[in-house]
Amino acid sequence: MNFVRRRIINISIIVVLAAVLVFANEAYSTALYQSEFLIGWVLLFVLLLLSLYRIRKPLSMLPIGSSASWVQLHVYGGVLSIFLFGIHTGWQIPDGWFNLLMATLFVLVAGSGIFGMILMRTLPRRLTRRGEEVIWERIPVFRRELKNMAEQIVMETTQKTHSNTIAEFYSTRLSKFFSKPKHRFLHLIGSDRALFALFSEFENLERYMNDKEKDISLQLKELVVKKNDLDFHHVLQRSMRLWLLVHVPLTYSMLLLTVLHAVIVHTYRGGL
Repeated sequence: MNFVRRRIINISIIVVLAAVLVFANEAYSTALYQSEFLIGWVLLFVLLLLSLYRIRKPLSMLPIGSSASWVQLHVYGGVLSIFLFGIHTGWQIPDGWFNLLMATLFVLVAGSGIFGMILMRTLPRRLTRRGEEVIWERIPVFRRELKNMAEQIVMETTQKTHSNTIAEFYSTRLSKFFSKPKHRFLHLIGSDRALFALFSEFENLERYMNDKEKDISLQLKELVVKKNDLDFHHVLQRSMRLWLLVHVPLTYSMLLLTVLHAVIVHTYRGGL
């Protein structure tokens, strides 16, 4: 099944489910039942189902569906939950601090989920276009190796040429660059402006170098490009990890309040 056909089928299923739930909600209201209980329980079931995606990952060895299928379920189930939430609240801001807090958490979870979906759709593709994959845990190791190589080149240059030109440039402009990730925001938006600016400084400095120093400058520039690519991988992978550190705690906080809300509502037979 190709991508377009699968998307059409998934959207059609969500639309049919939404239409059935709207019809059931209207039928309950007409029969003088408290329809918010029906939609509320369906919404709670969908939210619990969505939370199972985090449990599925450690159980990948079990025959419970592919990861891609669970991702699709998570995405389209999330869309359905937003629609159910709107019906449940009457598309209005809830009354009372508890209901308002729960609604705020839901909006934050839904918003972070949409933001995360955009990240997961775009960042992996950008990473694959930027050279071979770099394992997250190995990034600090590679950064130290590049820094050591650059410092070794600078030391050998000073000894061979008896010139401090490259050593001073490394001390003032490159030492901090090789020590830690740089230009995070520019990497996130896909801009190489900082790299071009640094290369301009190289070119200005090379005007005063002899041929041997220019060869060494070229070696340093190659290390700078590798370090820049490493920073790119660091920033994009870190963004995906930080998103989960926001989305997951918000999700479980919302679920806890939702269950408490259901208990309170059914205890006092009220509603929103």
